[in-house]
Amino acid sequence: MDLHSLVKVVEGKVLEIYLSNKGNYPSSHDFLHVKRVLNNALMIADVMGLSEHDKLLLTLACLLHDISIPIFGVKEDHAVKSAEYAKAMLLDLGLESTDIDIVCNAIRVHSWSSGLTSMDAVSMILQDADRLDALGVIGFSRMMIYGEFAGRVMYFEPEIIPRFRDIDDAHYTIDHVFSKLIHIPAHMNTDVGRRIALDRLKTLLWLIKILSLEIKGLS
Repeated sequence: MDLHSLVKVVEGKVLEIYLSNKGNYPSSHDFLHVKRVLNNALMIADVMGLSEHDKLLLTLACLLHDISIPIFGVKEDHAVKSAEYAKAMLLDLGLESTDIDIVCNAIRVHSWSSGLTSMDAVSMILQDADRLDALGVIGFSRMMIYGEFAGRVMYFEPEIIPRFRDIDDAHYTIDHVFSKLIHIPAHMNTDVGRRIALDRLKTLLWLIKILSLEIKGLS
């Protein structure tokens, strides 16, 4: 099977996994998220001049980067679990071992919580593409969805934006902006990713400002 055909097969398998496990995972991490990450990744890859072969490997990494979430329904250790699942699938489909290593390494290190550093173009781009989807209007929406899924309160009413209190995103959804999301641009791997991240962060912070005003009955 050539690489283009293999990508199509994997895309079909991944879609089926998401569809058959619907309700087992938050819509913040559904197949639409996977497709947005892929769009981000291919845009960055074009700017960086990635080869056609590496774009196909990047596509596989994007398609499979969160595959353990619909299967197991949790985010804990999802990067490692997704890499293991991807390796088994790609081995079964006959992908070359060196290409499997590239794809699975990118999946394994993509997660913010892992704290791992990307060392090659595919893993660098996957990290950036995934992080871009946590910012802007999409990021705001995903944060709200996941906060509800995790049973968090939207905000701490006495002080909506944490200035003089400890940040507590385990209990308050809005606090996630200040515990993680504002730090994303500084940790992007590519110049183009960093520029987009900064723009999307501005949008996200504007939304938080408007939200805090509306909560207080202001405009």
